[in-house]
Amino acid sequence: MTRKIDSKTVLLASASALAIGLFGQAAWAQETDAPESTRTLATVTVTTQKTEQSIQDVPIAVSAFDEDAINRLQLTGGADLVKAVPNVSFTKGNFTGSNFKIRGIGNDAVAQSSDAGVGIHQNDVPLGANFLYEQEYFDIERVEVLRGPQGTLYGRNSTGGVVNIITRKPVFGEFQADAALTYGNYNTLKGQGMVNVPMGDKLALRVAGAITSRDGYTDNTVTGNDVNGRELWSLRATLGFEPSDNFRGWLSYEHFDEDDDRTRAGKQLCKKDPTKTSFAGIPITGLDTLVTSLGCQEAPLSDSYDRVNSAGTLGGGLAIVAGLLNGDAFTNPLDPNLRNIESALDPVYKAQQDLYTLKLELDIGDSLKLTSLTSYNETDQVSVDDYNKIAPTVAFNAAGVPLGNPALAPLYQALFPGGVVSDPQLGVSNLFRTFDISGGATETTTQEFRLQSDYDGPFNFNLGMIFVDGEAIDPQDNQAGYYVLSNSLSALTQLNNALGGAIFGGLTPLDTVNPDDDGNVLNSTEGFGRNYFRSLSPYRLNSKAFFGEGYYDVTDELKFTLGLRYTNDEKEQDIVPSALFVPTSALPEAGVPTGLLKADFQETTGRIGLDWSPNLGATDDTLVYAFYSKGYKGGGLNPPQPAGANLFPQTFEPEFIDAFELGTKNTFANNTQSLNLTAFHYDYQGYQITQIVNRTSANFNVDAKLSGLEVEYLWTPADNWLLTANLGLLNSELQGTTGIDVLDRTNGDPNFVAIKNASSYSNCVVSAQGYATVLGAIQGGLLSNGDSRGLCAGAFAGSEAGFGLGNVTYTDGNGVTQTIGALTPFDGISKDLDGNSLPGAPEMTLNLAAEYTFNSFRNSNWDMTVRGDFYYQADSYSRVFNTQRDELDSWTNLNLSVVLANAENGWGVEAFAKNITDEEVITGAYLTDDSSGLYTNVFLTEPALYGITVRKSW
Repeated sequence: MTRKIDSKTVLLASASALAIGLFGQAAWAQETDAPESTRTLATVTVTTQKTEQSIQDVPIAVSAFDEDAINRLQLTGGADLVKAVPNVSFTKGNFTGSNFKIRGIGNDAVAQSSDAGVGIHQNDVPLGANFLYEQEYFDIERVEVLRGPQGTLYGRNSTGGVVNIITRKPVFGEFQADAALTYGNYNTLKGQGMVNVPMGDKLALRVAGAITSRDGYTDNTVTGNDVNGRELWSLRATLGFEPSDNFRGWLSYEHFDEDDDRTRAGKQLCKKDPTKTSFAGIPITGLDTLVTSLGCQEAPLSDSYDRVNSAGTLGGGLAIVAGLLNGDAFTNPLDPNLRNIESALDPVYKAQQDLYTLKLELDIGDSLKLTSLTSYNETDQVSVDDYNKIAPTVAFNAAGVPLGNPALAPLYQALFPGGVVSDPQLGVSNLFRTFDISGGATETTTQEFRLQSDYDGPFNFNLGMIFVDGEAIDPQDNQAGYYVLSNSLSALTQLNNALGGAIFGGLTPLDTVNPDDDGNVLNSTEGFGRNYFRSLSPYRLNSKAFFGEGYYDVTDELKFTLGLRYTNDEKEQDIVPSALFVPTSALPEAGVPTGLLKADFQETTGRIGLDWSPNLGATDDTLVYAFYSKGYKGGGLNPPQPAGANLFPQTFEPEFIDAFELGTKNTFANNTQSLNLTAFHYDYQGYQITQIVNRTSANFNVDAKLSGLEVEYLWTPADNWLLTANLGLLNSELQGTTGIDVLDRTNGDPNFVAIKNASSYSNCVVSAQGYATVLGAIQGGLLSNGDSRGLCAGAFAGSEAGFGLGNVTYTDGNGVTQTIGALTPFDGISKDLDGNSLPGAPEMTLNLAAEYTFNSFRNSNWDMTVRGDFYYQADSYSRVFNTQRDELDSWTNLNLSVVLANAENGWGVEAFAKNITDEEVITGAYLTDDSSGLYTNVFLTEPALYGITVRKSW
């Protein structure tokens, strides 16, 4: 285990700028042979290559942060790493996940079976399901961030890089304890503590915990409550043992718990697509107007402060069919405050994790070490959110006409008296309500073995194997999967059943397990109703891999490295079709698998390179390295489709990356400065991206090229100063890729028009000539009002000659001329995406920091340190189409802190401020599908947070 380090000898135990530059700067200490007034850079030890090394000796672009650096840099959790590592971006995801990207590479696929682009590890254990976004750091020894493809050093391979969180381990032979208490704005109260109890010289127990309570910084203007608060706590117990000199280990248990009103998305933005009343001078009236609005239209986010046109959504459109509404339910302007939402119910967010880890090490002789790493990880998570986060301004009709049939008006009154709908999940209301639930549980077991050598000769090796067995999403768990619930869907289901199944071709039972009106959606949802949409992807993974690296010292200064990896991922996913509106005659049991998807991905990858440590007169130490790596991430299984549908492939392909990297790490000026440079070029094949198709996320593959430069500099110009700078430059370009932009299905061609499918509420494209002809025939009495609603369903396809029409042509994204009938619907005109940027890949990130320490402040035993951190991220895009709507503005962040520390008695006081200028930053934007109206969910950084922390160590 570890022995206690004298805290007086380390003035700043922060991460090494020797590896990361700006925010993760090198620790510095006073060296006995240096001038008294000169602070020099101390060695920072990492285990990136599974053995203890100075970070400057590791031929990999890696950043490292110890606990002191985490505190000083105000790195509360995983999301804050974006401000401390070059070429990193982060955003929350639309569901319950997040997307941490390194050099533009993360996980843009949405599927239970998709693997992480950046591997998240804790104590080297790969965590497929993790709470990087939710959980806060506590009792951490170090956080390491590796940039670039990984596979020959870690158990699970990744294409973007690795984040490895290393917790503190028990210390033998000495009692230790520390505690910290924080109070801040938004009534923030945080507590952290640790106690290390020795049990002789060979056994010790370390227990650490953390708790956070904070009021919300988002206002729900409907309920009048502050939401998006935090109520979370963590506990970790680690037992360390060393029964003999050649055998040691530790056993750890960690629990994380959150139960609060966190929101999954910040706000919904939209540029309203109005309902049309004419086209090409031809009036559009009655039922024909119902397919003219797509909900939202293309516009920059800064010009998207409207509410979605509910008539262009599935829920709103079906409310019109049921007689509840006559048109758009959202008619007032949108509140432009990004931190205000409108929700009939406050959000619900619950998450739990139990992680068990056992690490055993056996020294075999003097030169070999065998390591066993065993883990069991269990997670459970659920979130309930308002689907739109905007309140309707038009109530349901007090007297409605279902299906446009006046004879059904009495039935309307019987079912919905005065326009009040009794929804068994969402309660009783005369206003349009839509909510969604995202959640599920996972269980994963991993077993890893490693054999490492430490020979005196020129050759050494590091070999490993890993076995992973995991499963996720139990259909019998009513909180698992993804739901969309709306009282308009329930109302139409009730109407269908009252008509004997006339609408859907049979009875469609509602979920009435607990039809109360207490606002608790979860206790009223069994999971098998036909009155809501539910996507289920029960998933199982069985994976094994063999990996390793060999090292050969060509000379005392030159080392050759060869790494290889073989990966075999076996993935299974049950086919569970959505039961929304599906009669029991067609699908007797909802939530029951009707088939099985299987995929087996096998690949051999590796890396090869040289690192050179020359003795140069201009530097104190220099490392130059050049490597080629073959990165790989397995393919996966797409989510289920509606019963009987075949809208997209059932699987998506793996990712491959040819990565070339050239770097150098240098310390100079008597070890008072460091400069690290890294240049890289990636040739990417099959990058996985997602697009919603008919309320389901489908994943596809695109090719890209990326290149970039990272500059990391640290300087201690005088005894009291520490200055750092960190620059990341990135260029990403899609290659040979085309795609249909659902916000611009016509690709700007005025000869075509996008309209709504009146059955599925997806959108289609038809020729403008054909659409005008059908509208003219309706106005002339040759067709009935409402017949244009059949265009997307192909009601007139092949009938062009009868209307005096023929074929029309268009040019697709590949430059090929396509021919199609003037009345034949199609998905749209593809765009040429060649040269477009990858999502979440800003061209520049910049970190600047300055720190000054007043030693023995006012002749006391206290040192006072003043620190400022500035961060800049250039603009980027949220989708591969790179439209105005996709652009995310550049942003800045400024943190300040003042720390008083007394090394003699272990007390410390810190005053801090994060995002001191209170910037409202949109870090990501998720475009929903056609049936949701193409609105955008945006994700925000935290507002200005400030407070005081008091620390004590024993």
